[in-house]
Amino acid sequence: MTKSDDQADWKGSTRGDAAWKETMERVASRNAEARKSGKQDRDTYERGRESARQQAEARRHARLLGRRRTP
Repeated sequence: MTKSDDQADWKGSTRGDAAWKETMERVASRNAEARKSGKQDRDTYERGRESARQQAEARRHARLLGRRRTP
């Protein structure tokens, strides 16, 4: 018998295949949750940065409007 004949008779374990598939699905699900959580965290962070930027701009604008003009 040659090596190719030995491989042709090989069959995978159904139980092992099911366990592998279950593990892969669990990892994919965990990765999807991590992506979702990361996106929410980034969105919250970006909203906070934008809010802080707008507040700082409003303070600068108010200071500029409050200055007296010199003749």
